[in-house]
Amino acid sequence: MNTNNIAVIGAGTMGAGIAQLAAAHGCTVHLIDLSAEVLAKAVADIRKRYARSVEKGRMSTEDADAAIARIRTSGAIAGLDDVELVIEAVVERLDVKHAVFASLEKATPPSAVLATNTSSLSVGRIAERVSDPSRVIGMHFFNPAPVMPLVEVIAAKESSPESVSVGFDAARAWGKVPVCAKDTPGFIVNRVARGFYLEALRLLGEGVAGVDEIDLVMRTHGKFRMGPFELMDLVGLDVNYAVSASVHERMDGHARFAPHPIQRALVDAGSLGRKTGRGFYDYSGEAPIPAQGVDRQSFELTPLLSETVLAFTVRSGAPTAGATEQYVFSRILAAIINEAGFAYSQGVADSADIDTAMQKGTNYPKGPLAWADEIGHETVAGVLRRMNEMVTDGRYAPAPLFV
Repeated sequence: MNTNNIAVIGAGTMGAGIAQLAAAHGCTVHLIDLSAEVLAKAVADIRKRYARSVEKGRMSTEDADAAIARIRTSGAIAGLDDVELVIEAVVERLDVKHAVFASLEKATPPSAVLATNTSSLSVGRIAERVSDPSRVIGMHFFNPAPVMPLVEVIAAKESSPESVSVGFDAARAWGKVPVCAKDTPGFIVNRVARGFYLEALRLLGEGVAGVDEIDLVMRTHGKFRMGPFELMDLVGLDVNYAVSASVHERMDGHARFAPHPIQRALVDAGSLGRKTGRGFYDYSGEAPIPAQGVDRQSFELTPLLSETVLAFTVRSGAPTAGATEQYVFSRILAAIINEAGFAYSQGVADSADIDTAMQKGTNYPKGPLAWADEIGHETVAGVLRRMNEMVTDGRYAPAPLFV
């Protein structure tokens, strides 16, 4: 099914980005928002981004003019009798989304697929107010939508295969890399990535290393483009913390997902990262400097843990390093790999889609499950078991895939 006529509900940063993307690929786009001011800003921003594409030779002037002409704005959910796909990108509140989807059901033909761009809510819960929930899917774009290649296409329990195919095919037609996932907390990316952030926060809280040291280890040893604290500052500590809190709640409070008090304190203080000029780093000078201190504590690994950390580090392809660097690297990477293993074992997605999602959605240097294959499942399980012996909450218990 070709989706040549679509609607985007919500003209904020994400909605405007999706509208820009779809219009550039030949779609007529109904961009809807209650605020005339927000709509005007969205169209002006899209026009500017098209102009930059023209300047860089990525788009002709004629194509840019045609694309902007295909975007039709409205302040109400109406006039959608011939749309084939709707993508909702409003605030992450279930009551607001319920109201939007109830209106969409009345305003669209029964054949139209209704997609939500939610990153933290259950697609199935959002579909509760729609009499035919088989029409409802998730299409989780990443910010900025015109640039980031990944789209997670989410199948809720009652989503029809045909509806999922419409979302998948639309994303691919717009030049994206779609992956399919089940409607579970965090889907793929926001679930598996918790290990990258939360394990780094635990290491900081335990006084093992400072924010710049941990970031440096993950850049140099893991070849990640950014360290966890740099990335949290870029995304926004409030946004990152909210995702951790949501996944933690929806995963029945499992210790693997527990938000860290250090991050909560920074959010409460308004230190949200780059957008406020201060987070884990201070951005007021010429170069960022660490703004979060570390209360260094001595630690000693058991002989078995030291042995497994060394084996894990060597097999992962990391360069030779001191014991602290190896420990930091192993804990963070093992946490990422383990969560990917749980996601696979629980049927969230297949291994190829999990690896693709983490590489395309978060720029990981390798897919975590492919990385686990290189290291060896026995070595992965060994370091997790040894780490789990040091805690009482079971957060490092190996996923069934590695047992």
